[in-house]
Amino acid sequence: MSVNALYYLRGILTPAGTLISQITDTTPSSNSEILTGMAAGFALPLFKGIRGQKPDITFTSTSVAAILNLIKAGGSNYCLDLSAGNVDLLYIKGKNLGIREAIGSSVHARLRVARGFLYWTTIAATHQQDATIACRLVACFDGTNNPIVPAGSVAVSGTPTADSFYTLGPVAVNGAPLYDEQGMTLNSGIEVEEAGAAGEIWASYVGVKTVNPTLSVDALGQPWRYGITGSTLSAVTAYLRNKAPDSGGNVANTTATHIKFTAANGIILPDSTKAGTNDPAETTLSLELRALNSNSDVLAIDTTSAIT
Repeated sequence: MSVNALYYLRGILTPAGTLISQITDTTPSSNSEILTGMAAGFALPLFKGIRGQKPDITFTSTSVAAILNLIKAGGSNYCLDLSAGNVDLLYIKGKNLGIREAIGSSVHARLRVARGFLYWTTIAATHQQDATIACRLVACFDGTNNPIVPAGSVAVSGTPTADSFYTLGPVAVNGAPLYDEQGMTLNSGIEVEEAGAAGEIWASYVGVKTVNPTLSVDALGQPWRYGITGSTLSAVTAYLRNKAPDSGGNVANTTATHIKFTAANGIILPDSTKAGTNDPAETTLSLELRALNSNSDVLAIDTTSAIT
């Protein structure tokens, strides 16, 4: 048997026509709960069906600022209603004995979400490696159409770009540089409510139940420098450093193209420390963040910041 066709990820096309193409991985899933029916005394199933599904598309991208800007334009630091139009996950067909089929040819594939809800789960960066943002697009039932509709033999649109990359930048705690940073992970801590009714297999309501952002930082240097019970957190600033194209280095600290995360309330304490026979100690510091009051956010996010 021969290989019929290969398809390659093209990107995610938003309702506004923006193509998210700096994607390192993506996984559309049906997330099916299967009903298996058994008869008394008979060991094999006699019935198979679907109890429910929670279809979604998870993806990781190096377009950290672009995705944060997309979400922030909707009025939130964390999530975005994309139900105003279609969100398309696009696949471009490979060309046998060539590279790719022409984008205008109706030979490509698409997964379409007509009622989507997007939120980011983690933003991660390590020393001298690309920063990434991990996201989940929930496909919500509109009462009529399947939440994700596949299609073949379609043309694809949008222009792929790979023009904005970030890496780990400095972190400051309570006004002082942390030093020795090796990596950081910012978790949104979002818990999503997905609710349906009347026996439908898909959720018709998708919304955020809670948001609990936390920041973990891996650092060399003195282990457990804040003590076992930690210290009060009055200010934290964490940067993602913008990479410079073609020059082989970083954008200058004074140029306002870096990403800055700030928080002002919480606690910083040690999580764990690892060290080997001749490997230096590296401690993971956990920054548990909170809002000042019910009228404030936990995080401030600036995608056009200088590093100060």
